[in-house]
Amino acid sequence: MSAIASYRNASLEEVRKVVELGPKMLEDLSSSMAKSFVFGGVSEAEAAFLSSLSGGDVEKANDTVDACYKVTRDALATGAQNIRVLERFIGLHIPQMEDGNNFGVTVQMMMSKFLKEEREKMEKSLAESSKYYSSRADAIDKFTHLKKTSKSETKSSSKTSATGGKDGDESKESSSSSTEEKTTHGDDEMNLHRARALAALDAQAYVDLSVAMQTMMDGYVCILDNLEKNWEKLENPRGKNYGGYGSGGSSMVY
Repeated sequence: MSAIASYRNASLEEVRKVVELGPKMLEDLSSSMAKSFVFGGVSEAEAAFLSSLSGGDVEKANDTVDACYKVTRDALATGAQNIRVLERFIGLHIPQMEDGNNFGVTVQMMMSKFLKEEREKMEKSLAESSKYYSSRADAIDKFTHLKKTSKSETKSSSKTSATGGKDGDESKESSSSSTEEKTTHGDDEMNLHRARALAALDAQAYVDLSVAMQTMMDGYVCILDNLEKNWEKLENPRGKNYGGYGSGGSSMVY
């Protein structure tokens, strides 16, 4: 068996595992989504987030968004990784170029295009969602009621030497350091509009994560469905008896 053939066979085993675990993965994601995304709409989420800021503690984490952030990003990363497994499988099962009998190859190309589009959507959502905490930190930094403390440290040193004195050569060294701590007390009350802006930012992140999660699940179930419908053409684009690349000779069991 050639090295490439061993990679081809390994890709078949990998894709079998992805397909086998696909329904359970979607079931688990649906359950996680139901537990994490608890609000009926953006207005409900924003009102709840604003209410949680009423005490003025704007630096505390938004536990709801944090939970959604984790489950969504894990799902996006796993989905993109699994799609790469499928893309590699199809790429290694493309047959030798010949005239005629290319319908199966067309199916492979169409499926590869679909996989690439879905993977890129997941990867884009993964990248965009990573900006949430940076945006939140910037929003919090604009609140004027927060006490802010800054520290500065100053160090200095000097060295002198003298030769030929009555006491002989002399060398002296001295050093000093000082630390200054400055605390600035902000406004007595939290700025309501800043609080609304932070709540709106959290609510937007909540909605964006929900959309990304649902879009990922929709794309993933469509991928599994297309794999099942077109498996023979994807594995054996020119039939099981064809001698070129792509004639693995085995079949997917559903």
